[in-house]
Amino acid sequence: MRLIKISKELEDQAEFCCVYIKEAHPLDGWVLPDNTLEGIEVESPDTKEERAAVAAICMLRYNFPFRMVLDSMTDEAEEKYRSEPDRLYVIDAEGKIAWKSGLGPFYFDVEGWYEALKKEV
Repeated sequence: MRLIKISKELEDQAEFCCVYIKEAHPLDGWVLPDNTLEGIEVESPDTKEERAAVAAICMLRYNFPFRMVLDSMTDEAEEKYRSEPDRLYVIDAEGKIAWKSGLGPFYFDVEGWYEALKKEV
């Protein structure tokens, strides 16, 4: 996966973090046929512990080498960053957003993210 390659290339120059937000395609919501075919079938977590368990499955499935943190159960990060179902950000040294992709999957611009990261490091 390209995200992993980029994070390994720049791991000494940037901190990488994934924020696990509310489940985009739970069984009790909008189910994607591709998820079902891949065996990705989870209910919407009702507790922090349930969200953590789903996030752990994600980390293991994709073998992310960077840390993952959980959004609150009131979805504060999702509300502030408008990231559902997924989005890439570059945060500069002052903690300000230097770059963000469009919403995934259609505007999940990994190469744009990579170029923005290289400008910041």
